[in-house]
Amino acid sequence: MISYDDAVKLILAVAGPSPGVQLPLKEALGYALARDVFAALDQPPFHRSPLDGFAFRAADTEGAEPCSPAKLTVSGYIPAGTVYDAPLKQGEAVRIFTGAMLPLDADAVVAQEKAIHHDNSLLLERRYSAGENVAWAGEDVLCGSLLLPAGTLLGPAELGLIASQGISSVPVYPKPRVAILTSGSELLEIGEPLSPGKIYNSNRYLMEALVSRAGAFPDYRGKISDVPDDLRKAIAQASQVADFVLTTGGVSVGDHDLTPAAVAGTGAEILFHRVAIKPGTPVLAAKLGNKLIFSLSGNPAASLVTFLQFVLPALQLARGVNWQQQVVKALITKSFPRKKDQIRFLSAKTIFSGGRFVSEPQSLQKSGVITSFRGVNSLIILPPGQGELAAGSMADVQLFPQIFDNLPLAGRE
Repeated sequence: MISYDDAVKLILAVAGPSPGVQLPLKEALGYALARDVFAALDQPPFHRSPLDGFAFRAADTEGAEPCSPAKLTVSGYIPAGTVYDAPLKQGEAVRIFTGAMLPLDADAVVAQEKAIHHDNSLLLERRYSAGENVAWAGEDVLCGSLLLPAGTLLGPAELGLIASQGISSVPVYPKPRVAILTSGSELLEIGEPLSPGKIYNSNRYLMEALVSRAGAFPDYRGKISDVPDDLRKAIAQASQVADFVLTTGGVSVGDHDLTPAAVAGTGAEILFHRVAIKPGTPVLAAKLGNKLIFSLSGNPAASLVTFLQFVLPALQLARGVNWQQQVVKALITKSFPRKKDQIRFLSAKTIFSGGRFVSEPQSLQKSGVITSFRGVNSLIILPPGQGELAAGSMADVQLFPQIFDNLPLAGRE
């Protein structure tokens, strides 16, 4: 058995992305950039008006005040997408609309609701400075500047920013494919009649959902029989078609826990088997060539916790994401008794209230109890050597924005 910290270090040391590929922009949502992307042009690409109004020369409003307004002649009309060819002369203004290119020599804009306009006359009752209500070329992005660094996860805003540069495809890291295998003679697939001593294969759906939420592709390879050679062959074959192999069940130290020997039988290097944590102590990680194998407990709560601690960071690194576990200090609202021997992870609901994070552990915390994760969004970390988690104390809490929907947003209760 190794420590939790050592297990995490081993995973972070061996996990990493595959070579980058070029994807069309419309297919790149949710991928991470494999290289820096630089701006191909200024944004905006020209001086433009950010509102509907009138463009003019700021110098023509020198000395203007309500009792003596500057009087300008409106000599043109510029909708967005058109160009006013002539330079703006002294004493002239043009009607302009949001997004339209300013005429040459115009350097200020007044909003139409703040303008006094009649026919072709415009009255301005104060002095305007150069640049008022003007979006200058390159004020958002300069041509040649770093647009997005490698490792950036591409969301809607990032795709919009890239598209504004006229870039049609981007270099990204491929999303990893995860082969999922479930073992256990007691498992039945949904739709099969439930008989005494049998349970439905919920781990399949739990793992598929977790892998999807982690930004990878789940590839369920079926239920494996409790025959050592069948198990070894299934793991070896899965490693040939996927970047990761994820198994559940049969990973402990009982007579019928065949997974560790099966993984070793493939020729994989065992990175660790058994970590000083609860739940999920029997977790195993191995490396077969450039593929990672994770074998998790068949107990659903234990498999979920160990997925979050070890598989999730490996998948994020494989995607090329600049991943770091998000940990906050939270006020504990309900006590929880425990032993002191090893790190304990407690499923909890965490909110942001009164300027701080507040976390409530679930009452029932058992390896096989999946309802302990219903409606939660976090894990409270109890370090080794600590006894009871006392109400009113402070504790470290892990947040998982990649996985859970009901996140504790600052300012919302």
